[in-house]
Amino acid sequence: MEDHPWIKLKKYPHIGFPLEPKDISYLENYITNPDVIAKHSFLPFLHRTIFQRKFRANTEGVLNKSKKRTRVKAIRPKAREIYFASHFDAQIYSYYSYLLSEKYTQLLKTKSFDKSIVAYRKLGIEGKNKCNIDFALEAFKFIKRNQDKELTVIVADVTNFFDSLDHKILKQKWASVWDGSITLPKDHYRVYKSLINMRYVNEDLLFRNYKDRIWVKTFIENDPKQSQKRQKSIKHKRYLKDNNAIAYCDKTDFFKNSLNLITKSTRTEGIPQGTALSATLANIYMIDFDQEVQDFIDSDNIKGFYQRYSDDLIIIIPREFQEEAIKRLRSLVYNKVKLEIQSKKTKVYQFQEVNGTFKGFEVDELTGEKTNKTLEYLGFEYNGQRAILKTSGYSKFYRAMKRSFKRSTSLAINAKSTDDKIHKSALYKRFTYKGAKRRKLYTSDPQNPNKFKERFRYDWGNYLSYVSKANDAFRQFNQGDQIKRQSRNAWSNFHVLMVKSLNKIELKKKLFSSFKKIS
Repeated sequence: MEDHPWIKLKKYPHIGFPLEPKDISYLENYITNPDVIAKHSFLPFLHRTIFQRKFRANTEGVLNKSKKRTRVKAIRPKAREIYFASHFDAQIYSYYSYLLSEKYTQLLKTKSFDKSIVAYRKLGIEGKNKCNIDFALEAFKFIKRNQDKELTVIVADVTNFFDSLDHKILKQKWASVWDGSITLPKDHYRVYKSLINMRYVNEDLLFRNYKDRIWVKTFIENDPKQSQKRQKSIKHKRYLKDNNAIAYCDKTDFFKNSLNLITKSTRTEGIPQGTALSATLANIYMIDFDQEVQDFIDSDNIKGFYQRYSDDLIIIIPREFQEEAIKRLRSLVYNKVKLEIQSKKTKVYQFQEVNGTFKGFEVDELTGEKTNKTLEYLGFEYNGQRAILKTSGYSKFYRAMKRSFKRSTSLAINAKSTDDKIHKSALYKRFTYKGAKRRKLYTSDPQNPNKFKERFRYDWGNYLSYVSKANDAFRQFNQGDQIKRQSRNAWSNFHVLMVKSLNKIELKKKLFSSFKKIS
């Protein structure tokens, strides 16, 4: 099951219960039958808005007690509209993504931009797939190899990518990639219609309707191997995971009592972001654009570099072609795929030798004014001398660490079902080098209870695993461990939070003990 090419069982709460391994045979027979899918009724998506907080340094602010400037939250946090398919429908999207990915991969072998499209594809050798670390390194290596020239690097992302895909173009490209025709087979068309004529339920409304009877999975007392489903009241959405929630309601209950919660999308463009098929369709949609950009980059007088990671793209060209490249890029996006690249989402960097040192800096596209900002791409920064991880990655890691300590401390003090000890092992595993090692997972062997068998899955470690992997990849390029040195304060930061949490718990225990004596 874990190594199945397209069945990926998930446990998030939705309308109806999660699928089990025992359902796989039925899933295969049902989903691989085109006649059945052509008549399949898709359940509504579950809609969730995710807000991504952004922080910026307050360069004019007053220094705080730590002699650092205060950081202010961005006025408009980035909102991402995510749609989760029901557990059964998710497998249908996964199957058609699998089919189309195979066709797309075969098509790319005949195209000059095969190696330029890097997102949502299995690229690599000897079973090791590349990731954003490798793709960023490829771009930076190209810059370094050409440091005898004056270069311009253009980094841009398409505005509202998934929300703006033209349905007519999408359908044409889908049919073309599938079998070279201009129409979709009935089963593909059914799947296509489920995406463009989307029906969805707002997750907050669904929770509000069923919060007094959410379905959860609990283990039977004194028998940790046996579980049962039961309904339970949950006060807030953030406690769903803690209570092992598996469904808001069953399908029968929903169709009997909650049809009024369904909203039909009125959009005339775009597809939901969040299905297994969405990413594959996005790549297929951009075929003509990718070919045009690659032809421009490969022309004899340019010989540049092009790479697209979903809606993020990077172009590296000789300086004299900067203006032409920006104009052509925006023109192709608008005319070929009816999308847009805004000026504020386009960053232009120039690399050249300055006093014997190869340097990079950001320039204003219109005025040409230079600022001391380094190239940022796929989570890395490169200044012409060395590449490091973006500092925002560490900030996010540290904020997650603080939230986890706060939550663990609160549970230790207030939860009735746990003792008054902080769960150190879980915190060490998530935020220190002790949990950073990538390990093969094992499970008990049903044939022999005293033995374990190897699983297909891995324990992927934590953020420090990613730091270590990035450092290994960039060590030769940087001629040192600059990336690893970025994490040198992680251990001390962890223990400062640990001491604060333990002191807080101890103080609460003393106050509680004093209160009992007085009583």
